[in-house]
Amino acid sequence: MLAALLGFVGVLVGAILTHLFAISNEWRNRRMEAMVASVTASIRLLGAHEGIYNLFLGGGAPPLTDDRAIRALTERSEAFTEWRMARARLDILVPDDENLRQAIDRFNAAFVTADGWVSLYLKEGENFHFGEVAEADHERWTEMRAARHDIITRCRIRSRQDARWRERLRLTFTNR
Repeated sequence: MLAALLGFVGVLVGAILTHLFAISNEWRNRRMEAMVASVTASIRLLGAHEGIYNLFLGGGAPPLTDDRAIRALTERSEAFTEWRMARARLDILVPDDENLRQAIDRFNAAFVTADGWVSLYLKEGENFHFGEVAEADHERWTEMRAARHDIITRCRIRSRQDARWRERLRLTFTNR
């Protein structure tokens, strides 16, 4: 009778631990997906900004009705929407990582600052003179790239922390 009871308790404990590991793994996977989405969105947003910059390589400002301008501005809008969704997901799934939040905020601030001249282009159209903002844009672009690297670094650290906790827990129960 005692052996059956101990066997039942062992199976019950095993089932509970398996369930807890499954839940932990699911949440870790969700956090990982949110972090990957934020990095991907930041890269896409940086690429969209570069796409608008490329419009001005020929010298003058193309008309807002130009196909290249429409595509670049559409990509910018879609990339920014993706960025906002990725940030929101990250805020929900990884709310406790202040360093990651700071990296995200740094990228967002750099983008908002870099996006200022795009708004001027939208207002002025063909009368916009990119030469007046080119040097400042390069500095802002460099800041966006550095902030993107911060996000990647913080996501790597968080991923290792998640894996380390899980590995310690696994070793606790399997090395006895």
